[in-house]
Amino acid sequence: MDAFARLGLERRLAYSEEELREAFREAGKRVHPDAGGGGGEFEALQEAFRLLSRPSRRLRHWLELSGIPGDERGALGLELMDLFALAGEVLQSADALIRRRESARSALARAVLEAETQQVRERIEAAQETLGRVAGEKIALFPALEREDGDPWQIVRDLAFLEKWQAQLRERYAKLW
Repeated sequence: MDAFARLGLERRLAYSEEELREAFREAGKRVHPDAGGGGGEFEALQEAFRLLSRPSRRLRHWLELSGIPGDERGALGLELMDLFALAGEVLQSADALIRRRESARSALARAVLEAETQQVRERIEAAQETLGRVAGEKIALFPALEREDGDPWQIVRDLAFLEKWQAQLRERYAKLW
C-alpha cells in the first residue's frame, strides 16, 4: 500500500499534522461508508493516516517506497544516549511514585505524596519538551533526506526511540492524575 497515494498526497516527507488531517478528511469524504464507499476502503484510509502520522513510520514507508535499502534495527545515535538516560530516570521515578500512590491506603497517605507527584509531573513535562525538541530537529532533516543527504535509517531508528519514550512518558503522566 502507498499511504501517500491513498491520502492523495505527493510522496514527500515534510507534512504538518494539519496537512495530514486535512488530506484524511478530504479522502474520507470519498471513501467513508456513509458517502458510498466501502468499509474496507475507509479502514485502509485510516491505516494510511496512522502510518503517516508518526514521523518515524512515515520516513520508513517513504524509504521502502523509494527502494532505499537499510535496516531499522540498530544502535541509537550518539546524541540520543543522554536522552535515553534522562527518559529512563524519569520513567523509573514515575513508576516508583505510582507504586507508592497505589499502595497508599488513606487520604492522608495520598496527600503526603502530592508534592512529590507534582515534582514528577514537572519532570515528565520537561523531559517531554526535550524529547519533542530533539524529535523536531530530526524531522527538520526530512528535506535533506529527500535530497539523499544524510543517513535516513539512523533517523528512522532515532525517531522510533523518541516516539516510544514520549508515549511512555505520556502514559505515566496520565497515571499521575
